Amino acid sequence: MTRSRAALIHLWPSLLLLGVLACLIFLAWYPYPFRQFEESGKFALALTLCAVLIGPAMTWLVYSAGKRGLLFDLVVISLIQIASVAWGTLSLYQNRPYFMVYTVDRFDVLSRRDVDLARITEPKFLAKPLTGPVLLFANMPSDPAAYQKLLHEVMFEGKPDLQFRPEFWSLYTERKQLALQNSRPLGDLHGKNPDSGQAIDHLVNRHGGDIDLLRFVPAMQKGGQFAVILDAGGEVVDMLMTDPWPE
Repeated sequence: MTRSRAALIHLWPSLLLLGVLACLIFLAWYPYPFRQFEESGKFALALTLCAVLIGPAMTWLVYSAGKRGLLFDLVVISLIQIASVAWGTLSLYQNRPYFMVYTVDRFDVLSRRDVDLARITEPKFLAKPLTGPVLLFANMPSDPAAYQKLLHEVMFEGKPDLQFRPEFWSLYTERKQLALQNSRPLGDLHGKNPDSGQAIDHLVNRHGGDIDLLRFVPAMQKGGQFAVILDAGGEVVDMLMTDPWPE
């Protein structure tokens, strides 16, 4: 067997693995508009994708028919490739957008690592759909004493802010009218952000063609920002990669 044939034999399953991982990462774990990776996420993504293809290249470099210790070399290459892909994939999986929490006037996108899961007592808060995060609402304490306690804990005790604390959460659908009250007309975004005008026009056409019936709320995630689109009843109907704070 030639080294080119050996590399091709290694390449085909690697390409199959690459296709499966790409579907998982870009369609299930990080669907649009959640593909704005922070630096660690970019590294994990690059490592995962590169490791899949480096394996066949290393096979081509070391392969020689009849070479002593060839089997050991190929096993080591395979183990390195598997370990690299597994580490990168696990990192991307653990940091995938899991919660999208409405807080005061915006959505915050969080991973499971951002939240103390032991404090989650409601199973519905973990009921993540196949694609996209769980939609939640962070309730500001209405009692003045509880509000002051929260401020003191965040400012002076270093405790997590409102959106990171499951004891203040509700499902978004239960509180969507409050989010709707603080939202802005989508027309404001269209008029003040001309670079996104065409994308907004396409979005409006997908949802009935009347821009006056759609509103938006800014959203923040590690590595970027986008706009969450609401209908007239406060339901999240779409998302748009754009600057959600136009001047």
